[in-house]
Amino acid sequence: MMPATRNRHQARSDLSTARLLDAAAELIAEGGYEAMTLAAVGERASYSRGLVTARFGSKDQLLAVLVDRITTGWSHRNVLPRTVGRPGRDGILILIDAIRAQAERDPRALRTLYALMFEALGSNVVLRDHFVEFHRTMRADLARLVRRGLRDGSVRRGVRPDDEAALVVAELRGIGYQWLLDPAGFEPVNALRYLAGAVDHRLRP
Repeated sequence: MMPATRNRHQARSDLSTARLLDAAAELIAEGGYEAMTLAAVGERASYSRGLVTARFGSKDQLLAVLVDRITTGWSHRNVLPRTVGRPGRDGILILIDAIRAQAERDPRALRTLYALMFEALGSNVVLRDHFVEFHRTMRADLARLVRRGLRDGSVRRGVRPDDEAALVVAELRGIGYQWLLDPAGFEPVNALRYLAGAVDHRLRP
């Protein structure tokens, strides 16, 4: 295959993969994990079920790719690079602000994330294991930022890194739960904006 042909083929493959993952996210946001069948994903994305199976192999493998895309992949693309070289307190606020911006710009992706988190409380062991590790990593990343802030003076003395990290994650999940439960009656963007101010206030020296 010539390079130009190969590049066009790869571009088409990347586009179809993105559309299939978008379709899976939409179905989960609308109806939960059970609504995301391979046939439904193919139909929503205007592709055949055969392509979905060929691309991902199974529903669980599609789910694994989707979860990685909206958790680890999102964090690595949108958050962690912006915290490099910044004071520790700033890094924590960057994380919260990135989640707020995501809720404002693309609420479907964030609703999908929270829908999957609550699905992880069920019988899907793969999903549960992924989110257990995801939350452990998130708490560890936040605790590192708090420790950085204690060293650089941007976080007040006496703050306990592990406890603060656990509290921030709990606050974020509480906002997500209320939004998922009552999307018409709860405004996550304002709540996340207020949370950033509250975290800034309690960490500032």
